[in-house]
Amino acid sequence: MENPLVPAVLDDLPFLLDNPDLAEALLHRAFADLQRTNVLVLQAVVCLSEGMRLEAELRALPAPTEEERIKHAAVAAMLAGVVDSFESLSEQQRMLIRLVGLLFVVRAAASARSRAHLLPGLLLAAVSAAVVVYVSTGGAVVPGFRSFVRFALLMLGFLFASDRPRAPGRRGG
Repeated sequence: MENPLVPAVLDDLPFLLDNPDLAEALLHRAFADLQRTNVLVLQAVVCLSEGMRLEAELRALPAPTEEERIKHAAVAAMLAGVVDSFESLSEQQRMLIRLVGLLFVVRAAASARSRAHLLPGLLLAAVSAAVVVYVSTGGAVVPGFRSFVRFALLMLGFLFASDRPRAPGRRGG
């Protein structure tokens, strides 16, 4: 059973690169699907361990009766089904982990593409700031390349920073 989100994202990759909001929404959905799959994997592990315990108890019987043999066959069939389910869920879990990684990259690229039109203005602002410093000091201070780069990086950080608010009490930059 493959998650329908995987082919949908792969088929619409060019569209997602132009829509950072959709990429963000799909990322949240992929995380939710991954959490549900993790819960199902854990449930399968619990069922598998319980079935193995029952099978060990049945095998430990010295002379099993016909009823106990039927129970043993039922437990073995249940274990085979749980193993198949576990393998399927593990594969789905791996695919969702890859999808989350892909959506992180797509979201970052889409966000950058949506703000790329701001780059010429950024460069104009950096040059203008250098001219203002030069004129306001009467030519005494000539902003160097490092000042230009610092201003440009500051503006890039502002333009391309995550739109999420920082957690209270955390400092960072």
